[in-house]
Amino acid sequence: MVKLAEPSIVRIETDSGVGSGFIIDAAGYIVTNNHVVTGTRGRAITTVSVTLSDGSVVDGKVVGADSRSDLALVKIDGGGYQALSLANLADVQIGQDVVAIGYALDLPGGEGPSYSVTRGIVSQKNRAITENSSILGAIQTDAAINHGNSGGPLIDLYGQVVGVNTSLVPDSTTGTAAEGIGLAVGSDTVRAVFEQLKSTGRVDRGYLGIQKFEALRPAKARDLGVSETTRGVYLAATDSVATGGPAAAAGLHSSDVITKIAGTAISSESDLAVQLIKHHPGEKIDVEIIRAGKTLTLQVTLGTPQSQ
Repeated sequence: MVKLAEPSIVRIETDSGVGSGFIIDAAGYIVTNNHVVTGTRGRAITTVSVTLSDGSVVDGKVVGADSRSDLALVKIDGGGYQALSLANLADVQIGQDVVAIGYALDLPGGEGPSYSVTRGIVSQKNRAITENSSILGAIQTDAAINHGNSGGPLIDLYGQVVGVNTSLVPDSTTGTAAEGIGLAVGSDTVRAVFEQLKSTGRVDRGYLGIQKFEALRPAKARDLGVSETTRGVYLAATDSVATGGPAAAAGLHSSDVITKIAGTAISSESDLAVQLIKHHPGEKIDVEIIRAGKTLTLQVTLGTPQSQ
């Protein structure tokens, strides 16, 4: 599997350091982290140096970047490149084997491309990566991730990308990175952001105006008087609906369960985040909820996030 993935793995160098990426489209589109292509003054740089698996070094152009998901899209000239496909997050199982591939610490030498390969499992799904904002739907893994792995793929044994390696979780006790806990932006978010960046160069996500929500669990479903098999996102706190926001204006309340957005079933925080990436400020969408055991449909006019 690693040998098959090798032609898609790239090294990305900028004036602020070295990171990783992978070819996601045969036309030469490369996914990496936003922070990999962010310059020393915090601004996305225009061009990057991309090293391909055969040792070729080519210029890449930043097509677009999205700080809220910490993802960026780079384009290199030419075509016919071997691309990696994205897994569906719903098919990813906790405990399954995965490997992380990337230029960890940019170690020199090695056989062939000098990337490093580490192996682990999917330790958990639907974690949140806390950076400039909360990136929902992340994959937790114990595959070793180090500086330089950022932007590289976390791949299942079918050769599909389940996430983009992004973050090391800090240990609040020691102040250092926690051992065996790395986070990758989940494949569903990667797919949605890639499509937007390829199309327009930016992500123009909608703002719903909710916070402190969580996937509905069977015990809470019983408390709410609905079937334990009901899936959705539960607005758990008294202040889950932001005052004056789009959700509040449409009549959403705390303790509501969001089950569909624009006709798409919502089972997790990741599903909700992806739908807001796909729908834009000013757009009117139907939001299906369960309230007091009854199903209601509310129309929400999405707003604009405070920062894109």
